[in-house]
Amino acid sequence: MGTAMLKTKKIFEDRFEDVLTTAKESELRCLNGKRWGGNAVLIVVDAALDSIGLKYFQIVVPRVKRFYHDFVETGEISSFNAFSTLSAEDARLRRIMNNRRVWHAAIGISRVLNNLKETRDFGTDFDALRYWAEHANHEEWEKDEIGKVHGVGLITFQYLRMQAGVDTSMPDKIIKRVVERELGVHANDDLRFIEEMERLSKEIGYSQILICWAIWLRESDTDKGKGEWEGL
Repeated sequence: MGTAMLKTKKIFEDRFEDVLTTAKESELRCLNGKRWGGNAVLIVVDAALDSIGLKYFQIVVPRVKRFYHDFVETGEISSFNAFSTLSAEDARLRRIMNNRRVWHAAIGISRVLNNLKETRDFGTDFDALRYWAEHANHEEWEKDEIGKVHGVGLITFQYLRMQAGVDTSMPDKIIKRVVERELGVHANDDLRFIEEMERLSKEIGYSQILICWAIWLRESDTDKGKGEWEGL
C-alpha cells in the first residue's frame, strides 16, 4: 500500500474511530443476510421508507418496527406474495407512513421479487432478493424491473442491493458530502460516484458497506445508532 493510500486509510480510521465497531456489525449483518433478522419484506419496507429522505434512526427504523408488529408478527404478511396483495391506499399502511409513494415502491418491489422467486423457484424471499441484488447492474438501473417501479431511484436501488449483501455504495447526499470533504472523493455524477467509492474501498481496505454505515452512524444525532433495529 502506497503512502497516499496509507494516509487516506489513517484519515478514515481517525475520523470514524468511535463508530467503526458498530459499522462493522452493520456490515456483517448485510453481508450475512441478517438485516432485520433476514426478513426480506422488512428489508424492502426499510428501503422504501428511506427513499423519501427521512431521518433513518429517528423515523425509518421505528416505522419498520411498527410494520413488523402490525403485519409480520401477526402473521398477516409473511412473504412478498402476501405483501403484493396490499394496496398503497391501505389505511393501516398509511397510518404507519402517510405517503403513497413509499407504499407503491414497497409493494411494487415485492411484486417484482415475488415473480422472480416463483419463476426461478427460489426457496425463500431472501434468496430472490439476494439473487436480484447480485445480478443487478447499477449502470443500467433504469432498465431493471425494480428500477422501473414508481418511487425507486438509483439511491434506493443501490441501498436495497447493499442491504441484501452486495458490497456497493449509494450516492446518498450525506455520503457524498462527507467523502468529498474528508476523503477527497470527487465525482461529476452519481454513477461515477459509485465507481469512485469502489476505488476508495480498495484503497483503504474497508468495504463500501462499512464506509457508508460509518458515515451514517457518525452523522446521525442518535447515540451512534446503538440498538437501532435489533429490538424486533
